[in-house]
Amino acid sequence: MTTVGIMVHCRNLATEAWEELVFGRPEHDRLGDHATLARVVLGLAPSEEPACVVFGRGTSWRDGLNEGDYSKRFLLDNLDRLREFPSLAPLLARAEGGGRRTAFRRAMESVIVTAEVRNSVEEIEAAAAIFTGHGVEKVIQIAAASHAPRCVKEQAVARARGRIDAGQTWFTVATDMPYHGTKAEDVVVLEPLHRRDQPMTHVRPGLAEVIAPYFGLPDEDKKEFIALVEEFMSRAAGRRDATALERG
Repeated sequence: MTTVGIMVHCRNLATEAWEELVFGRPEHDRLGDHATLARVVLGLAPSEEPACVVFGRGTSWRDGLNEGDYSKRFLLDNLDRLREFPSLAPLLARAEGGGRRTAFRRAMESVIVTAEVRNSVEEIEAAAAIFTGHGVEKVIQIAAASHAPRCVKEQAVARARGRIDAGQTWFTVATDMPYHGTKAEDVVVLEPLHRRDQPMTHVRPGLAEVIAPYFGLPDEDKKEFIALVEEFMSRAAGRRDATALERG
């Protein structure tokens, strides 16, 4: 039997359209964080045993509850609404018929909330420690569609720092819900230069190296940087279009 731990990255409670991002959109069968959690738990193989579900606890608060506890309460308050998702309804019906409904509800009610964390790396490290304490071998990490690519990166960072037990194999599942007003294609991934067959490989510093310090800048400096990049991109696009016209 493989012991499975499931981690759900929590959302800051000030996030735009928080409930939609966390629950999903049943009318379009688009699963948010909690609906995806249900699908993962209900989809575990007979050889897999859920050891624990972990929610991160960020720094935001609402109704006197911290981010993780508020998210857990929201999950339990809306548990019965999961049947509204066409893709979840048959899984829930099967669980009821097979006597797994009690085990499913128990897993949801037993969600563990981490101590307060300041960022995704700390959230992953806190969850990994909890999984170690529960003897977890397989971890399923759930994150919003817009956040999952970064979560894979941060997971690699935590592992490189030795904060993830070598006996844990992690898998990342992206939900159907990107941040409000965005789509999955809006995520930009910058890898360090690594291919020898491309001219840009030997250009140093590379774009990933140049961008990295951005996240530590004050907001005013970030605004200035974005304005500079936007201006450059507009000029570059203009040159590209002019060249295309000349060639046409």
